[in-house]
Amino acid sequence: MKLVHGDEQEQIATQSVRSGTLEKRYIFQGDPGPGNFIFILAYQTGDFFSPRHHHNFDQWRVQLVGDCKFDKNGVMKPGTLGYFPEGAYYGPQSSDEPNVVGVVQFGGPSGNGYLDPEQLYGSHAALKEFGHFEKGVFFRKDGLPPTPGVTNRKTLDSFQASWEFANKRPMVYPKPQYADPILMDGDNYRWMPVDGAPGVEEKAYGTFTDCAIRAGSFRLAPGATLAASGRGIYFVLSGTGTAEGNAYRAMTALYLDSGENASFTAAETSEIVLMGLPDVSRMRTPLPHDASVELEEVEA
Repeated sequence: MKLVHGDEQEQIATQSVRSGTLEKRYIFQGDPGPGNFIFILAYQTGDFFSPRHHHNFDQWRVQLVGDCKFDKNGVMKPGTLGYFPEGAYYGPQSSDEPNVVGVVQFGGPSGNGYLDPEQLYGSHAALKEFGHFEKGVFFRKDGLPPTPGVTNRKTLDSFQASWEFANKRPMVYPKPQYADPILMDGDNYRWMPVDGAPGVEEKAYGTFTDCAIRAGSFRLAPGATLAASGRGIYFVLSGTGTAEGNAYRAMTALYLDSGENASFTAAETSEIVLMGLPDVSRMRTPLPHDASVELEEVEA
């Protein structure tokens, strides 16, 4: 179990493989391997842009302040939880107002894992020798000799270009278990009582993929106790209380690994969102690398 107060973490301007001003608070970071993950609070000033793309990892997004637009996939307003499955295209993403979003990026069912930010940003910086980035796309210089990890295509999604530079091979995207992102508007769900937990109610958003990734929100009346279990991140949206003897408040996050348990007891009415993580034991073994796979070219 790990507990972090998000409002105590430094908010820093950071690199981005996308376009626009972005500041982050780093809350949790996992260990390298298939089960790796990161949880950040992202602060966008209103000039963020990312082209339509997909990933070889999974994402949760919980919208906290302002709106984020995802073109035909919809708009995330405060209180919306989004699940962005590996392999599924989404966007383009944009925002024209300041907004704050909690983002969990994690290795999904394919077992491809999640690339550490240090590797990602190091590769992003190194690639500037071979081209330039604009609006979330890497543009390769003309006339370059073949270079390991550098695409021979004219354009490539900036994250994919950085990933391939770090791994020195083409990225092979997993086939998505869902065709599109799933945006869950909390206002459209009912609070339902939790059996055996007086004063605790739940909005059950669902269980996703064959790795049983859970999502939901919990509301605790003063004095009520929530028994939390299973691998995932519990993020406090409002209220105060204690979690395993530690005080919690808005922006407190608690991470549980598989087999771990924790109890939240509310001092005042509290709302907590669960962003589940997959059971690593149920992940697939990634398919062997196929060197014949062509790299994707992005329409800028």
